[in-house]
Amino acid sequence: MDKSTAGGLGIGWSLVGLAIILGGVGFGPYLDVPSVIIVIGGTTAVTAGQFEISDLKRIGPAIKVAMNVVKIEPLPELVEKMIFYATEIKKHGVMHIEQKILEESDPFFQEAFQLLVDGTRAETLKPLLELKLEHISKRHNAMISIFGNIGGTAGAMGMIGTLVGLVAMLANLSDPAAVGPAMAVALLTTMYGALIGTLFAGIIESKLAQKHSVEETAYEVIIQGASMVAAEESIGNIKMQLNAILIENNE
Repeated sequence: MDKSTAGGLGIGWSLVGLAIILGGVGFGPYLDVPSVIIVIGGTTAVTAGQFEISDLKRIGPAIKVAMNVVKIEPLPELVEKMIFYATEIKKHGVMHIEQKILEESDPFFQEAFQLLVDGTRAETLKPLLELKLEHISKRHNAMISIFGNIGGTAGAMGMIGTLVGLVAMLANLSDPAAVGPAMAVALLTTMYGALIGTLFAGIIESKLAQKHSVEETAYEVIIQGASMVAAEESIGNIKMQLNAILIENNE
């Protein structure tokens, strides 16, 4: 469980709930079915219409990714491991690491060094890995885009609901009993849209973007290291290049 994601969601929604309780009127006045239909239903419909089904099916898994700790190795450990494998290959040959590579948990790392075991040249290996990273980035960016869209759409649907409520209120000014419900729709749809956009979609979008950035940097280190090993660069040169990336990302 990613504590910062869970904490942000939990504390954010709890503070809103606490504010409602301290307001002294309870949760009843804040529950409005027409507002829910406009915001939740409208946001769902617009999102479904704007994205492919294959992307929409990944919304659930994307939320799980945002809620869980990223499984990518920290850069210092990753660089150290890359140098270890480079040294082993230099001393004993590439076949010496074949069994160890099969035990690696990161599929990208495993694939990169399996290409080395298979004798793939540097000029072929690097474009292959970069293409794979490009496809991973496209998939991740599609998910980030969906949650950004959900946040913006929820806010827009909240404004639409506000206009619907205002029209209903103005059309029934002569009937005091109708003004209250119409005003509730006008105000609560804006509130619902803001809550969904900020305390749900906004948090998930930001967290997915951060996790993607961490993963992308790690994979760039793997690509650089594997390419240099394939090009038979010296261990000293490999260390210098990878440590330079590490220092750059620690600044």
